[in-house]
Amino acid sequence: MKRFFVSALLLLAAPLLLFAKDYKKVTFSTENAGKVIFDHDVHLKKLANDCTVCHSSLYQIGKKNPVVTMAEMEKGKSCGHCHNKSRAFHVSECVRCHVVDKVPIVIPDFGTILFDHKFHLGLYTCADCHNKYFFAQSGKNPHVTMKQMEGGKSCGACHDGKTGFSVKGDCVRCHIVKDIPFAAADPFSHSYHLKMFGCYDCHSKLFIAGPNAKRHTMKEMESGSSCGGCHDAKTAFSVKGDCNRCHKSVGDVNFKASQALFPHSFHLKIYRCGDCHSGIYTAGPLRTAYTMADMEKKIGRSCGACHEGDMAFSAWGNCNRCHTGTKELEWKIPGAGKAVFSHTFHMGKKFSCDDCHFKLFTTGTMAKRFTMKQMEKGESCGGCHNGKAAFSVSANCGRCHPVKDIDFVLSARFSHTYHYALYSCTACHNKLFKDGVGNKSRTMPDMEKGLSCGACHLSGRDAFSVAGSCNRCHQGAPELQINSMGAGPTPFSHKFHTSVYKCDDCHNKLFTTGVAAKRYTMAQMEAGKSCGGCHNDKDAFTAAANCTRCHPVKDIPFKASGGLFKHSAHITLYRCNRCHDSIFIAGPGRRSFTMPDMESGKSCGTCHDGKEAFSVKKDCNKCHPHTKAIKYEFPDKKTSSAFFSHKAHKEKGYKCVDCHYKIFATGVNRRSYTMAEMQSGKSCGACHAYNITGSPNCARCHKGDNEVM
Repeated sequence: MKRFFVSALLLLAAPLLLFAKDYKKVTFSTENAGKVIFDHDVHLKKLANDCTVCHSSLYQIGKKNPVVTMAEMEKGKSCGHCHNKSRAFHVSECVRCHVVDKVPIVIPDFGTILFDHKFHLGLYTCADCHNKYFFAQSGKNPHVTMKQMEGGKSCGACHDGKTGFSVKGDCVRCHIVKDIPFAAADPFSHSYHLKMFGCYDCHSKLFIAGPNAKRHTMKEMESGSSCGGCHDAKTAFSVKGDCNRCHKSVGDVNFKASQALFPHSFHLKIYRCGDCHSGIYTAGPLRTAYTMADMEKKIGRSCGACHEGDMAFSAWGNCNRCHTGTKELEWKIPGAGKAVFSHTFHMGKKFSCDDCHFKLFTTGTMAKRFTMKQMEKGESCGGCHNGKAAFSVSANCGRCHPVKDIDFVLSARFSHTYHYALYSCTACHNKLFKDGVGNKSRTMPDMEKGLSCGACHLSGRDAFSVAGSCNRCHQGAPELQINSMGAGPTPFSHKFHTSVYKCDDCHNKLFTTGVAAKRYTMAQMEAGKSCGGCHNDKDAFTAAANCTRCHPVKDIPFKASGGLFKHSAHITLYRCNRCHDSIFIAGPGRRSFTMPDMESGKSCGTCHDGKEAFSVKKDCNKCHPHTKAIKYEFPDKKTSSAFFSHKAHKEKGYKCVDCHYKIFATGVNRRSYTMAEMQSGKSCGACHAYNITGSPNCARCHKGDNEVM
């Protein structure tokens, strides 16, 4: 008894540390000076883990403490009680608490610059700038223009040419400049131009820097915009005729879609840039794409302006002079899948490009699609594929339209190869089937009515019937998992049953397939339907009394409470219908019961009443073999989480009923208690009845969110 009393006195001090060590690090958001982090661990080491130095003399736990200004701290309030230069560093040492770093400042039309606190703090104190010129709170400082700075505002208060370098002429001291890349030209060199000009010579007269910068065309430059403001043949070389001064490395232009190449290197040996740009071509994003038909016109556009047969080879008929390669073409044909045209094959047969282009086919945007009927009349591919010059388009579908075996669900397969050996494509397409996205899926009942495959596979006259020859198309049968309402997932093994029976023993007598399949209740099965057609205790075990033969059972864990229900133990004593569905509904329809529900005779409590079986009220560990630490989180978001360890208490020799139902109610009836209630002997205080004003023991229960018991 004496030992218990001493332990109780020691434990009574726990709440003090519980409240003092609210959390490891506390973040305070100040009005004008950013965020300040207070580290409990650092201070507790300095104070020999004595929380009472601050709590509750300086700070009230569980209450909202009033905001204290820096001026009040300097007079000894709050942090200033210790941070007075005698006990700890003075509160005027701002950066000891207020974290400073490089501050990104977004400048409209000029990108972002960085303000370096570290550099400036080597010369000035925080109070020299804050809060005279700048608020230390993000988002509170208004944008100040360069003109306003030149008038003494913001950075300009010091950067006036006397105290510090002037904001007016030393732009690059703050604004980092770099070479600017362009899509078609060499980079613009800031370093080169700054040797001759100041930033103000261009910004923002000719250029707006930053995200609102505007790109200018060569024509705009030629009329004085952008680079053309200086590059006018007076101040500097002209943008109009000296292309290679800025566009030093022009590459050959690849046209990927048509595998064509324009060699700049070759043409620049004969012509100047101005011969083509910008009369025949407008370079850059404003250029116009031209078709072969445009080039072939009498007054040819684009390449056709020169490549007209006199000045240079003609754009008509000399395809391989520009088109470095050809590619295999693939067309998606509505109702007929994909068709492939091989340039490689046809050119290997010694056809030249102009044998087809532009007699049978126009190219590019002028290309035209033809139907099979048009081809059969001699158009497009039909110009050669007429049964004389080459095989006919009308009866050799598989020569151009690749066919393959088609897999369906439930291991069914349609063999094009097999059918193509017996029938022509038109026997099925597009009468029974549309190829591609236009095709419609049919069910087995549809086929049995003569649709789809059933058009031939029906009577057994033209081909075997779809009604009873399942294994002729279905390569295998899947193992099924049937979600039974109130009884969980139920497996059905085709593999086992097909070793004993044929498909048509069940399909379509007992079971319909696919979308027409129907679900049956146990009562219907017991009356001879579905599985009950065989499982009638004559042909096979009865469906009525052999639940576990089809419905797998397993032990059910209840994670929240650490409880475990053992099916394996119960089915050795009882039949399934002893509990299902009178006491429990299995599967998604089941409901959860609380311990009070069970204690009143519901759920497990129907049998576990202390008479028929052990009581749910006293023998907790019989069903709850696993217990776990319980975490208590506090709504004020400040008090550190508390943990209760079942393991620690069980190791001390306590049994479940020592606490449940005497001190603690379980489950939904459990309630939370305050420290004051515990001090008066309720909840944990029934055993841990100690004086909370003694040596602090809060951390014995309040471990912090990152610690695990």
